Amino acid sequence: MQLDCKSMTGIVYNCPNLDECLENSPLNRMEAIRLYYLNQGVKPEELQINARPYRRTQRNHPPAGIRRDFIYNTDSDTRDRMIFGSPVQWGETYGGVKNFSNLSVEKLQQLIAQRFADPAAGHNNSPTIREFLEFGQQQAPKGFNLNFEGYAVSPDREDYRISIDGIIFNGSCPHQLIVEFQEFVGDPDELDLDPYYLRAWWD
Repeated sequence: MQLDCKSMTGIVYNCPNLDECLENSPLNRMEAIRLYYLNQGVKPEELQINARPYRRTQRNHPPAGIRRDFIYNTDSDTRDRMIFGSPVQWGETYGGVKNFSNLSVEKLQQLIAQRFADPAAGHNNSPTIREFLEFGQQQAPKGFNLNFEGYAVSPDREDYRISIDGIIFNGSCPHQLIVEFQEFVGDPDELDLDPYYLRAWWD
């Protein structure tokens, strides 16, 4: 059955869960989220929803390797220890790419500071690495520690780099965190908004 969020005001119906509300609602995600929480009894003044999206950066990133004004730190052993805990045997990896899924805000900041990550780089339609870092830094003082997914590229390839293609939060998710997370990620290729798990990923 299609859920109509316009009728879910708390008077008659309750949404079974937020994911189903977002999947079936004819409304845009932010309006569906707002009405979902109003339906759950959250006061309107407690829902701080921005009129504009979090990010204003142009989303059409150039293909990897096109940018010429950033010089990567080529000490790949140090980079790989920071990300994976030990050097990577790149000759044993498929395609010269290795994925990671639990990169902390602090580690990402270190990678940028040591020029292993280009803060202006983005993965297809994702936020830039700088934007990922800034959002993680904004949430950390509130007690929400986000992690990042992505991949490192072999030093043997011309497009040596790291890319961030996902963001994750594990833990209890209050409504305001979900609102701000959705505002930040926009329309990713994969999105999970659950009471104890948030994830957005870009293909």
